[in-house]
Amino acid sequence: MCDKFHLNKIEFDMTKINDEFLRHLESEIGNKFVYIDPERLEAYNFDGTEFRYQPEVVVEPVDTQQVSALMKLATAYQVPVFPRGAGTGVTGGALPVLGGVSLSFLRMNRILAVDDVDLIAIAEPGVINFDLHEAVKKKGLYYPPDPASYETSSIGGNIAEDAGGPHCFKYGTTRDYVLGLEIVLPDGAIMNTGVRTRKGVVGYDLTNLIIGSEGTLALVTRAILRLIPLPAKTVTLLSFYSTIQAMAGTLFRMTQNRIIPAALEFLDPASVNLIRDHIPFKIPHQAETLLIIDLDGEGHELDAQLETVGQLCLDQGAGDVLIAESSLKRQGLWDVRRKLRDIIKENSNFKRAEDVAVPIRAIPELVQQSQKIAGKYGLKNYNFGHLGDGNVHVNLTHHEKNQAIIEQAAQAAREVCEAAVNLGGTISGEHGIGITKKDFLEIELAPQSIQLQKQIKQLFDPLNILNPGKIFF
Repeated sequence: MCDKFHLNKIEFDMTKINDEFLRHLESEIGNKFVYIDPERLEAYNFDGTEFRYQPEVVVEPVDTQQVSALMKLATAYQVPVFPRGAGTGVTGGALPVLGGVSLSFLRMNRILAVDDVDLIAIAEPGVINFDLHEAVKKKGLYYPPDPASYETSSIGGNIAEDAGGPHCFKYGTTRDYVLGLEIVLPDGAIMNTGVRTRKGVVGYDLTNLIIGSEGTLALVTRAILRLIPLPAKTVTLLSFYSTIQAMAGTLFRMTQNRIIPAALEFLDPASVNLIRDHIPFKIPHQAETLLIIDLDGEGHELDAQLETVGQLCLDQGAGDVLIAESSLKRQGLWDVRRKLRDIIKENSNFKRAEDVAVPIRAIPELVQQSQKIAGKYGLKNYNFGHLGDGNVHVNLTHHEKNQAIIEQAAQAAREVCEAAVNLGGTISGEHGIGITKKDFLEIELAPQSIQLQKQIKQLFDPLNILNPGKIFF
């Protein structure tokens, strides 16, 4: 039986899950890992947004064959399937907006290989990013992508969103470390894309098409990931500025001196005030903007970089430059930076976050416009992000939460995205579109681009059963 579901002015036909479908599903997956009881379903009705959507069924497959079996059944019964990693996304990409099946990959959490000759790892989608970091580190290797949620987010989710993180300025995003994939198509077919070698140009690059597609084209069940040697040593500096404009020139001066920081994170005045009592350093009273700099390397070269960067910061107007002389202080500093999103949320009753990116020289202008837009709608504004790649996390908050505030924040978010595009940037640097930004696509994409991408979705998923309601509907 089909019901009509209304989502943002678009209607979907949804087939209700029946007993026959459940019996087939339990015979393929095992009834121990097919859940329909309300308490278990509630554990899958959320992500990093404020939205809640309850699935009708939760399925936890253990291997690719079970994922394939699920998709064959979903195709036969025309049941929507919503893939889910660790549920840390912040645009609603994993939410079961039509009910249906929530497909959890958390049982598919094996690191299948770490090859220190070919410098690759092979991992299932449920592997936690932090666990992969630790596993390859034991062999003196490094997997650079490290989103703020890397302690809890999964490799499959990182691939779905092309996750970045603080160290992507020097090392790149998830896309730069995926050599090949094993995927399951919406009809249940299993196929491989890409290679396990550093070179491979046979046919179209389907691997890169899947990365960042937010689970709307295919399901990743295995990934071949590129590794690099682990840097011998990393040092962290903390630099304080009186204005964002003074801070913004620091990166240019570094690159002029042929120094590429491993990470370069900035916090605006509102964010600095919020974390003053959280970090293991005393922030000078006059400091309004904070810059966290990671340098990595070894020996005299790293020492020389450290001295040069410290002086460059001072030359650019930094009031002070501190060095995290112990690993404990360094870890404490980064822990606060990674948890800043949660700290902002704890100090507000309502929060909406955007992850726009602009050319580096436009960051001060974007921050100024974001503050002005927030003030126009009676919202408080916190800005922080990755100076090296222009990715600014614009947080719009309020001490109350009601429908009027939610609508005002949505309009403010649109204006922030418009400002980013007008400055030569993009509406999403690393969080994707999901359900929170799908109404903003026309700000950045031409109608021809949107139509072509809809046709790609139709080619992969003609029944629209794989993560429907996301990006292009």
